[in-house]
Amino acid sequence: MYWIKPEVAGGLAEGSDYDVTRDPQLVGPLHYEFADWLGDDIVTTAGFWLVTDRLAAALRAGDVTGWDLGVVHVSRSEELVLRKPDLELPHWNRLLPHGVAGDDIVLVHRVYLCVSERALSVLRSFNLANARMRDESEIPPPIR
Repeated sequence: MYWIKPEVAGGLAEGSDYDVTRDPQLVGPLHYEFADWLGDDIVTTAGFWLVTDRLAAALRAGDVTGWDLGVVHVSRSEELVLRKPDLELPHWNRLLPHGVAGDDIVLVHRVYLCVSERALSVLRSFNLANARMRDESEIPPPIR
């Protein structure tokens, strides 16, 4: 398995009911505000992942297991609108990893997105220029 660390292109936006002191931490829909976007087909923030429609379709077509899609509300920060007024964002989906041992997409320690060789092969056919891949063995041990 490989640990993927996608580009952090933004953060949680107004409208996200997020609280680190409860479980689940996010209640209701995810609102993601892009502060920038360098073109990758997968982005992240605070333990949440977004994938473009085209990447989601390829994961489905590749029979990649251990994930579902959820709704995400996307906006652009005022700064992004000023800096890149012509930037058109693709349609985004929330990637919901739920895999268990043997699946292609799993979460390790609830926050580390890990993918199999098969899933990585699909991902690598898309833009991941700003994502980092590491072996799962490099995930830090949980804090006790």
